[in-house]
Amino acid sequence: MSEENKDIDMKKKSIDGASKVAETKLEEGFLDNDTQKLPEDEDNLGILVKENARLNDLLLRGKAELDNFQKRTIKQMQQAQLYSTEKLASELMVIIDSLEAAEKLSVDPNIKIESLVEGNALLLKTTQEVFNKLQIEEINPIKENFDPDFHQAMATQESDGPDNSVLEVMQKGYKLKSKLLRPALVIVAKKK
Repeated sequence: MSEENKDIDMKKKSIDGASKVAETKLEEGFLDNDTQKLPEDEDNLGILVKENARLNDLLLRGKAELDNFQKRTIKQMQQAQLYSTEKLASELMVIIDSLEAAEKLSVDPNIKIESLVEGNALLLKTTQEVFNKLQIEEINPIKENFDPDFHQAMATQESDGPDNSVLEVMQKGYKLKSKLLRPALVIVAKKK
């Protein structure tokens, strides 16, 4: 029996126990002086027992509905993650195909340097197109003000330019919509 079922059974037993205690006290005809005296009429007792059972049923149904909602939410999140991974994988296949084609050409003894440069430029263009489809933005902050949210300072260098501006980008950064994937590695200007 799962922990949740045990918890439900315990709550049910507790409620049933409380009902039996109330019935016993009603039958004996006394309650604490601090509480309101309940009618000793058996019809009213039956109504109270039925109401208790109805509320208990509502409680159990609400718990079951919450459990089902949680399970549906987890399944939907897993499906969304699978879909996003599938989309990324299908886009990356284009790049892999280009790399495999370049590898086949690289073993050709008559290959010209111009062909390799052209193939490399084509591969870079393809990769940029894939990034655009996936909404991955490049962070290339040359001559912009240093922003620690998107840039990582690797060094500072004295400059005549504005203080705290990016002089050089050592490695571009990338972000997916508003989420930073990798900060840009930069050299930041400081006053002489």
